[in-house]
Amino acid sequence: MSSPLHQTFDYQPRTLAMSERQNSLEKALAIIRSSRLQHPGDQILECFLQDSADPEATARYTLQRCTNGQEDYDLIPVLSEWKKLVGSVIEQFSQQANPSESIVADVSKRDGFKCFITGLKASIMDPLVVAPIFPAIRLHDLTNRSRCTISSVSSLALIFKRDSSMALLPMMMPEITGLFVGLQQKLYHRDTFALLLLKIPKYILLHSHTEASLTLLQYRVTQVTIGSPNRPALLDRIPQIQWSSFRDHSNSGIDALDISLLLAISRFSRSIRWALVAREIASRHQLPAANLVSFSFWHRMSKYVALALVSVCRLMPISLRIRIYQFLSSMGCRIYGPSCSLRVQQLPFGMYLKMKNIEDHRALENEFGALQLIRSQTQIPVPGPLDLLSDTEASYLLTATLPGQRLGSYMDILSDHDLEIFASDIQRHLTQLRSISRHGKAKHEISNAIGGPCYDYRIIAAHDYDRERGDFYGPFTNEEDFNNTLRTPALPDVFHSMGHEIVFTHSDINMRNILVHNGRISGIVDWENSGWFPDYWEYTKAHYVTKLNKRWLAVVDQVFENFGDFRNDLAIERRLWEYCF
Repeated sequence: MSSPLHQTFDYQPRTLAMSERQNSLEKALAIIRSSRLQHPGDQILECFLQDSADPEATARYTLQRCTNGQEDYDLIPVLSEWKKLVGSVIEQFSQQANPSESIVADVSKRDGFKCFITGLKASIMDPLVVAPIFPAIRLHDLTNRSRCTISSVSSLALIFKRDSSMALLPMMMPEITGLFVGLQQKLYHRDTFALLLLKIPKYILLHSHTEASLTLLQYRVTQVTIGSPNRPALLDRIPQIQWSSFRDHSNSGIDALDISLLLAISRFSRSIRWALVAREIASRHQLPAANLVSFSFWHRMSKYVALALVSVCRLMPISLRIRIYQFLSSMGCRIYGPSCSLRVQQLPFGMYLKMKNIEDHRALENEFGALQLIRSQTQIPVPGPLDLLSDTEASYLLTATLPGQRLGSYMDILSDHDLEIFASDIQRHLTQLRSISRHGKAKHEISNAIGGPCYDYRIIAAHDYDRERGDFYGPFTNEEDFNNTLRTPALPDVFHSMGHEIVFTHSDINMRNILVHNGRISGIVDWENSGWFPDYWEYTKAHYVTKLNKRWLAVVDQVFENFGDFRNDLAIERRLWEYCF
């Protein structure tokens, strides 16, 4: 298998008609996003543009390098050079020499014996380490190992200009360091201005889980969440974004930290994360499409344990059952930690507990009924419904646990091949879902899974709250009745047509509600919005919930092409969203 830094791409140059009014950055990004670069090559190249000191200048350089004088663009040369440079940064970080004991002592005092990035203190089991901010990289070493020319790699280095990232130049190109000899000598001798106190520098700098920006007196550290869900536990102990200020705690007069170097390495942080994703993808064996997801022995056993426990609990009074479930919820929070939703908690013995205010009891009642219906007519992996109960204040839905983690945490590390398998799997599940039949003749054409009013965030957000109605709408006698609920008087000419097929719909398909295990779909969860809706509803709702992750939306478009052409319905919905929200 080829190295991820010298990877061969399945890529064909494309011809695009670009408006002359587009600025260079927009044009370059559009070319990248419409290219056939293998993931994550497109993301690495976007970071090259967007994270530079002057994105417009970088975009102009990219367009000049990638064009043949017409409008055919070959992105491979710039991408390859940028990946070599990023790979060199990663390599040099892993080969840094340790500073002297005296420098370690000085830097530790200056930084107040706290990690400069996270603010965490040292412990016996988790010490702090003094590490350089930025490695001394000489790009002529790169050119000696590759076919890149000095001039082309120099152009890459010069992209980081106009601001404090000029500090990169003496480290990158000895040929242009005449004005920066002093800076270069200090870097190579590990003086304190280029060192800082860190907790696990391997993850903080080498793996680029953080990036920095600065003002005159402060700097901001932001977590970079690109990559797999297996993040260092350290990151759970610090906020997503935190501000701090420059300060010499020792008052000893030693060299102050050159914060411009921290900003310089931050320009590489997202590219480094994507480069490491590329390495992870390249190191994995591609899973054959014929293989189905397999569950562990513990998961199979936990289902029986959960069923036995709930069977006993259901013999008890409701008030006692609620206390037991609440106790298990507090245990689950200690064992597994809180979930991404305050209303959902993993429990011991292979269960999940979902809670809502009593006013929204019908949403959980609908989810309970939907899970029963789906399990009776399809092979879609959904949680087994175990119990549904409520008191005067809250409602509780108890379900069995499914293995896997949310698709959103895996999306970055799925290769294009993995994503093709995923698209095939989700299409198969949605085909089964849309084939579910009603029991008997329905009184209402559009309703929730059990024939009651619809609980749908898209509809809720478009209307003022009514205490008597709550967040429930319908059920609707026919599609015209449903369309009238979606319309707004301010846009009388914007409405959906009639005659759509009414199919069973999840109504909230997104990356949070799809679980992935061993590279395959292991479950689809959160069915409280489900019901019988027009055939376009699943597609438009997927676009309604997620608007920024282009890779996911491309999968949505690909999957729903097989169910019909819903582009006009999406255009109508978008006009309604823009007005209402």
